[in-house]
Amino acid sequence: MKESGAISVHELRKIWGVARTEYVNWITDPRIIILGVLMIFIKTLVIDPLAARADKFGDTMIIFEPYIAVGNSSALLLFMPLVFLILLADYPRLGGNSMFFISRTGKKSWLCGQILFLIMAITTFIAVIFSASILFSGGHFGTEWSEAVRKYAARFPDEAFSFDSLLLPPNLYNQIPMITAVWQTSVLLGAYLLALSLIIYLVKILYGGPAGLAAAVAVMALGTVTANLSGGIRWAFPAANTILWYHYTNIFSDPIYPLWASFLYFGALIAALTIGCFIALKKLKFTENH
Repeated sequence: MKESGAISVHELRKIWGVARTEYVNWITDPRIIILGVLMIFIKTLVIDPLAARADKFGDTMIIFEPYIAVGNSSALLLFMPLVFLILLADYPRLGGNSMFFISRTGKKSWLCGQILFLIMAITTFIAVIFSASILFSGGHFGTEWSEAVRKYAARFPDEAFSFDSLLLPPNLYNQIPMITAVWQTSVLLGAYLLALSLIIYLVKILYGGPAGLAAAVAVMALGTVTANLSGGIRWAFPAANTILWYHYTNIFSDPIYPLWASFLYFGALIAALTIGCFIALKKLKFTENH
């Protein structure tokens, strides 16, 4: 069947079939257990310190605050995406029976299914982090930042620049309403993971083997290093664009770097990587290296 620009109902079914098959394989892979290890790490590094601060202040957290802290943690900027990349290390599958599977499905439908699978996997990954953060928070429901977050530094000024205080820094809670921070954190984290995943796919389609994972880890590592620099170079990589509070100062409402530019950055990057994957797949000739 000749592939055209239009997507028929039959092709949509093939796309869903690819996504569903890959997702089931991914979610049932024994390596998914490392998500549990990640949750323990997040609880120890982020949630427990925030809970201890709230208890010392004489308040409880809002249940969404730990998730926002996790999604905007410079300490987790390398570790958390790395866990997801490990779970994605075997994808896309381009060896063995994949040649027959792709030729039967069609390259365009296969890649669309792979992208849908990535979105499903990323949504699951973020949903697990979100749910676990709420479950472990021991806090209460609310839509505004808790007093423990907003006033802790004023009551304990000697701890204003401690690691625990910087989990939710003033350039986050002074600048962004909490519910807005929840969805912005989710979208930017999801975009970051999707961009890294597409780097894996593009490089692996082009060169095969572990090159895709190596390329994504390199981009992630460089981004993590440059994110801690004060110059404009930090915004050239996805990592800094993911962290909300990097965009603001503590007090002034004018951003250091406009948040809309980071959304635009990820939109352009994901579009370019997706187009690159389609072009590379179209030219792909299956060899033993894949």
